[in-house]
Amino acid sequence: MRKRNFVQPTAEEIENRKKMYEEAERLGIDLMSFDGEKKASKAQKDIQKAIVYLGTGQKVPKELEERILKRKVKE
Repeated sequence: MRKRNFVQPTAEEIENRKKMYEEAERLGIDLMSFDGEKKASKAQKDIQKAIVYLGTGQKVPKELEERILKRKVKE
């Protein structure tokens, strides 16, 4: 087995991840299992775009956020 050196994330990194997961939850996106879900292609593409924004520390654009939340209400 290969020996791996794990680096403890900084307090800032932990806080950023916490914010990312909170925002994903607010939008109804499960970051741990979104790949396995079968949704309409437009819905899936919107979710993938939102995940990229969240994963890079950016805010999800308002129109994308509105589309995702609109679908969330319908479900």
